[in-house]
Amino acid sequence: MATLLLLIIYLTFISLGLPDSILGSSFPAIADNLQISENMAGYISPIICIGTIISSICSAKLVDLLKTKWVTIISVLLTGLSLIGFSFIRSGFTWAFFVAAIPLGIGAGGIDAALNNYVALHYKAIHMNWLHCAWGIGASIGPMIIGSFVDAENNSSGWNYGVLIIGIILLVISVILFFSLPLWNKLSAIEQKDEKEDKTLEHPYKSLFTNPVFYFSIIGFFCYSALESTAGLWIATYFNQTQDINTALSATFASSFYLGITIGRFICGPLSLKIKEKNMIRIGEGILLIGVVLTLIPTHYLFSLIGFIIVGLGCAPIYPAIIRSTPYRFSKCLSGKAIGLEMALAYCGNLVIPPLFAITAKSFNNYRILPYFLLILALLMVLCHESTNYILSKRDRRLSEEDLKDYQTI
Repeated sequence: MATLLLLIIYLTFISLGLPDSILGSSFPAIADNLQISENMAGYISPIICIGTIISSICSAKLVDLLKTKWVTIISVLLTGLSLIGFSFIRSGFTWAFFVAAIPLGIGAGGIDAALNNYVALHYKAIHMNWLHCAWGIGASIGPMIIGSFVDAENNSSGWNYGVLIIGIILLVISVILFFSLPLWNKLSAIEQKDEKEDKTLEHPYKSLFTNPVFYFSIIGFFCYSALESTAGLWIATYFNQTQDINTALSATFASSFYLGITIGRFICGPLSLKIKEKNMIRIGEGILLIGVVLTLIPTHYLFSLIGFIIVGLGCAPIYPAIIRSTPYRFSKCLSGKAIGLEMALAYCGNLVIPPLFAITAKSFNNYRILPYFLLILALLMVLCHESTNYILSKRDRRLSEEDLKDYQTI
């Protein structure tokens, strides 16, 4: 029973990844087919982010009201329906992209925060990495599906069939989740226990807001999310505009970044059993910086392609390690609220930085500045995480062994 439930959660994480790379991989073809500006992707993305931010902030309350099982089913259903609507948009109705973006963002945020908190509290680090590897599988498959349907010789038509297929896949997964409801009884019992513990805390949000670790954590998470979303959204356009790669191949190249994340998280699974989370983050940051440097080599597009794969490899351990570190950073009782706020504020990076990059690239009329954007974000992320480690090391020396039992060891 428990193993089958875990397999269902893996499937759900794949469904989370499927829509995440669609906008970036499909929009060069959409722009060509519908005769609209490619920069429009930078304005649709914030709408998705706003929905994600709202649902992430509300995730703790939603889980209290509906429990994780219903939050999961409804969220996957919302994303599937929004993508199906997305696929039917035609020239003259491009405003509908903004409408479809709202449920897409809302569906992503609630499930992301709820499931991540559950896995952080109740599963080993290997599953946190492999579950996010499953997300990477979905994020890698998405652009490949889009690319396989795009007809580069016929005004980039066919993108809508790729999006429709992904929407239908999500609907099928939501049906599977519905029929798996009996498996979630154990999860419901765990949630009730955590809810009782949470009610014993006075002013839980005040405890977070007065903790300096919270601010370094959210800024570091902001930088990571901004880096990942900016790269994922603009890699296809980067190759299309700077390397003269056609739209179909550019969409496929966009999956290289997510392929790097997926492979990296599979490798990081067993490594996370031996290496502390803070060191997993450090290793990822080092690899990420090497990848960014490779993308700065202007001689051939293969350097950029390999560089973005390595950037993806570097990103691989960072997100799971930050999530799994949350109960250690803020205590097990506060982890649900902390993860919801962390993810909401981190998604502000998705909201602000990709359109900021679009505006900047348009001002310079050059998408070659993408690697420099990623470099700045990576360096700021390193600074925040090292500051967090310093403060937590001082806290651990100060607390007794009894007090440390409130914090989940990692």
